[in-house]
Amino acid sequence: MLVPEKPVKVALIGAGHRSNRIYKPLFPGLKPWIQVVAVCDPVKEHADSMAEALGAKAYYQIQDLVAQEEIEAAIVVVPIPLHHPYSVYLSEHKIHSLVETTWCATLSQARAMIDAAKRNGVYTRVAENFFRYPIDRFAQTLRDSGYIGDIKRIFSYNDHTGYHSNSRWLVFAKEYPDWISSTHHTMDVMPGYQIPERYIDQETFRSRFIHFPSGLMVIDQAANIKGMLGRHVRPGYTEWQGYRGTLVQEGGRYEAPTHYFLDNNKRVEVGRGVHPDWEAEVRCSVYEDSKVFSEEEKPVHPNYISKVERYYDDDFNWMGIRAFTPEGMIDYKNPIQIGVKSENYYPEYGIAVAGHMIDFALQIRGLADSEFDDEDAYMSMMIEMCARESALHDGQHIKLPYEGELEIDSLIMKKMREEYGRDPLDVEAMMAYIHQKP
Repeated sequence: MLVPEKPVKVALIGAGHRSNRIYKPLFPGLKPWIQVVAVCDPVKEHADSMAEALGAKAYYQIQDLVAQEEIEAAIVVVPIPLHHPYSVYLSEHKIHSLVETTWCATLSQARAMIDAAKRNGVYTRVAENFFRYPIDRFAQTLRDSGYIGDIKRIFSYNDHTGYHSNSRWLVFAKEYPDWISSTHHTMDVMPGYQIPERYIDQETFRSRFIHFPSGLMVIDQAANIKGMLGRHVRPGYTEWQGYRGTLVQEGGRYEAPTHYFLDNNKRVEVGRGVHPDWEAEVRCSVYEDSKVFSEEEKPVHPNYISKVERYYDDDFNWMGIRAFTPEGMIDYKNPIQIGVKSENYYPEYGIAVAGHMIDFALQIRGLADSEFDDEDAYMSMMIEMCARESALHDGQHIKLPYEGELEIDSLIMKKMREEYGRDPLDVEAMMAYIHQKP
């Protein structure tokens, strides 16, 4: 793992739930790459608490931060409506930005973010982590090994969809798609409640067909992004299909620790939380003329199934993911060993988040090109918006990259103007908007 001569001085913009739970625990292990010197959040107690924890200075307005603090870059962890204005504002002040997902709301905003960064000689990147998960790293390694032949079809069912999955398919394909077709179906459901800004009384099922010039076809199907109504716990089911075999991932479950509350100083059990896990295997046809086996060793049945396993050290740090096959071990060794974990259910999540921060720092220092750059982020947005456009027009094929204006983009912009009472492309006006949470 490359390490710069000096870390990048960054500001953490946004000190809410995600910053506290995911980012804060990782920063001590990222000191060779990133030095957090400032925290900015309009909620004073949030900013102060995070700043104290990180040994940084607290700010409550981004304008004050930029005017008073010498920073090279910022990590932007704020609500999606503020991604575009913060990124553009930072770029206009010669500050690199790493922006959480989804990168922004429309293609118009994405273009403005890229233009502002290039005009000012800085980088804007998206904090995308899904293609850095173990199963995706293994799929990429399996692809390169050739063990199951050329992989020409990916079928994914309720294994997330939308912006995150778009990045998964782009990184795997190592090229941009040439067309997309999509259909959506929405039905009313009993109102569901996850967190205040995700109140749900409808469920939409999406079926997307994404074609790549090499012949790869991705069939991506899912309902309500994260299966928030409980029908489909992530991860779901995904197959990477080659001419010689298939990598299969299917979701399982594991139980989180028992939850308790105190009643008259007595510990009362109220239930166990259930969280998703997954199992995976490589199913490969080992043909009878295979030179791998001698006549004595040749299997009676020509199919060989290899279990895919994650492996850890004694401190439960994720070390890699592998499968033992008749043609040797296929092994992805995790290069990111930072000795800390995010407050999540599995250590691999923190590694994925740390990965995009290290990637960002190395790009700024000129030591490595981003694994997922601004053009990739833009294409991921384009896939998402063109999928919605296709669904708006009964599943019509849309050629990619798309030239011109999308109807769905205009509709979203109109909805945002009505909701916020201002132009979503107006940087100063949007920065003045305080995203209210119930």
